Amino acid sequence: MDTWSRSSILLAACLWLVLAATSAAAAPPDAEQARHIAEQFVAAKQAEGGNPQESYETGDVVAADLDGDGQHEIVVLWTLLGPTYWSHGLAVLARQGTRYVPSGEAQEALGSVEGMSVSGGVIQLKTKWPGPNDPRCCPTVAKTLRYRWSPGKLTPAK
Repeated sequence: MDTWSRSSILLAACLWLVLAATSAAAAPPDAEQARHIAEQFVAAKQAEGGNPQESYETGDVVAADLDGDGQHEIVVLWTLLGPTYWSHGLAVLARQGTRYVPSGEAQEALGSVEGMSVSGGVIQLKTKWPGPNDPRCCPTVAKTLRYRWSPGKLTPAK
């Protein structure tokens, strides 16, 4: 084999390894990895909470490319549980280097969230809100909330 052939083979092998490493590094998390990352995020919220009567739970978790850049973000629906109350929160965790970090949370009340889905970059929450004669525990008015994510923030979408 001449020198040119060896260097071509070596170059091709190096390029293949770089491409394999790049696609492995950018591979989206599977469902189990996404849940684990989401649970770490919720555990951090619990640790910084401060009220021993409150706890946080991880709800629905979805890994999806929200902005079309080829990188998957992790969408987390979480619940804050108090002694006589609860509230839901929605957060997006974005990849930063080798980690996922918080990169946007819904700031408004979400009602009683019954389900979450992500499609076409839109996060959709199926919720229930209190009607005029509903007891606090049992909202009956169905409402769908939609959000779009851009790095750093979640905004309501139509």
